[in-house]
Amino acid sequence: MSDHALTIVTLSFIGLLKLVFCSNSIHYIHHYCSLEVNKTQNAAFQDNVDRLLSELSSKSYGNSFYNSTSGDNDKKVYGLFLCRGDVSPGVCRDCIDSSTKNLKQNCTHNKESIVWYEECMLRYSNHSIFATEEEMPWRYWCSVNKVSNTDQFNQSLSTLMNGLVDKAAFGNTTPPFFATGDDKKGGGGISIYCLMQCTPDINGSECQRCLKAAVGGYQETCEGRTWSMIFSPSCQVRYGSDPFYGEGKPIKSGGGRGKNNSYVAVAAVLCMVLSGLLVNLRA
Repeated sequence: MSDHALTIVTLSFIGLLKLVFCSNSIHYIHHYCSLEVNKTQNAAFQDNVDRLLSELSSKSYGNSFYNSTSGDNDKKVYGLFLCRGDVSPGVCRDCIDSSTKNLKQNCTHNKESIVWYEECMLRYSNHSIFATEEEMPWRYWCSVNKVSNTDQFNQSLSTLMNGLVDKAAFGNTTPPFFATGDDKKGGGGISIYCLMQCTPDINGSECQRCLKAAVGGYQETCEGRTWSMIFSPSCQVRYGSDPFYGEGKPIKSGGGRGKNNSYVAVAAVLCMVLSGLLVNLRA
């Protein structure tokens, strides 16, 4: 093999490795498929699901929220997506593309399905889900690490969360029903960054109710943890001790169940090494 051919092969291989290990603009959380399967007229219903998912994917080009339907009568499917209020249009598009593929692979023929990423949410159902506040199903993810001064941290976080609930629900925010805030001094020596968002098709009172339920879920499952994420169909609540919003590309939170920290560190180093190799070989 000539030196030129070897260089091309090496560049291709390194580029593939970089794609696999360093494509981290979106971060999968969880998907839910209803246990109830549409057994009657199954093929027609699934065709409508596929058409709807394709439409939602295409509408992610330029939209951060979108809803639509496909089919008629008992074969009708309702679907929507919502991207997090601080992500870039490109990340939103990638997230919705990934979401549609996820549900096509994992929730075939289910009457209702939903998938959450850190950057977006997408769902469909055989009944109308538009302008309807829903708190179930909900999922949470929180750090295995606890803060040292739990009482002061919880008090500061509670104050911050209560203010953001009202800001997201009733404030004149852009985008609607999206709010962020921080407390860099009151968390027992730990900075707190918090984000809340509701789907913009519900009203302010419904958004407030959903967010309060999510905050209650945090208090039940993740109290005193250094970071937490709570997801439901109509809203989400997230906080952490490090900045994760406002730059158009959210940062992955490692440490859930204590298995991700070393991987994230190694992956970051590997990405830098691969990028350097690509530059040197192309020079």
